Amino acid sequence: RDCGVPTVLTLHDLKIACPAYKMLTHDGICERCKGGKFLNVVRHRCVKNELAISTVVMLESALNRWLGSYENNVDRFVVPSRFYIDKFVEWGFPRERFTHVPNFCDIDAHHPHGAPGKVILFFGRLAPEKGLETLIRAAAKASVPLQIAGTGPDEAMLKRLAGECGGAVEFLGYRSGEDLHAAIRGARAVALPSEWYENAPMSVMESYALRRPVIGARIGGIPELIRENETGFCFESGDVDDLANAMRRMSELSDARIEEMGSVGRDWVVQDFTATRYTERLLALYRELGVAC
Repeated sequence: RDCGVPTVLTLHDLKIACPAYKMLTHDGICERCKGGKFLNVVRHRCVKNELAISTVVMLESALNRWLGSYENNVDRFVVPSRFYIDKFVEWGFPRERFTHVPNFCDIDAHHPHGAPGKVILFFGRLAPEKGLETLIRAAAKASVPLQIAGTGPDEAMLKRLAGECGGAVEFLGYRSGEDLHAAIRGARAVALPSEWYENAPMSVMESYALRRPVIGARIGGIPELIRENETGFCFESGDVDDLANAMRRMSELSDARIEEMGSVGRDWVVQDFTATRYTERLLALYRELGVAC
């Protein structure tokens, strides 16, 4: 900054507003710290449910706010979702400090082929904010087979829940690379049942790149990445019945319609979410800030 070099910071989480990064605590979505009320982080032990680390994080955030670390030293914040920009503005940040630059997907590394299967697939970390309890209950209610790829702290509990609900749920364990791509290609659609403020989840783009539609919760930046009835369906986050209806609708569509939705999704990725488009947007921002490039 002292040398006149512009500083750009990409925000993949809510850290500059929420000391605990997620605006999420033990009782769900949380915006108690709005206005600098950071003591709430300690009161609710928002970080790993531990008093000591929550206190350290609270003090860090209070110090950075007092010093104006972000306000005084960052020329522009890059944000992958419009939702996050709106949320930062709600918390008092000036809108002109933010630029929307979506994430990108390596389209050449995703090779779509094969007919869609029957299962709905979730892939990701098995953690409370991911909405997997809602997903398992909805799958049982809709009588739709479900696959879950991933590991995490909730794995044992979710397996018990799946047994109690009586639905057809298969836990695939950790998958990555071609193993994960094969699971996505073998699915009918991918579900993203999150119950926190997701930013711009890569799982949506990766699913589209493999020509599979997405069923996504209407929360955070997820709805921005789903064109209703074109690339997938949205449902109310945390609503078992609404998710069950969306899963049932997807299962009842013809294979040809699933393929069509998947193709629209892949075309969207090719048009807007490639590395080339990302580079173009970022260089345009640098030029706007006076950098010759």
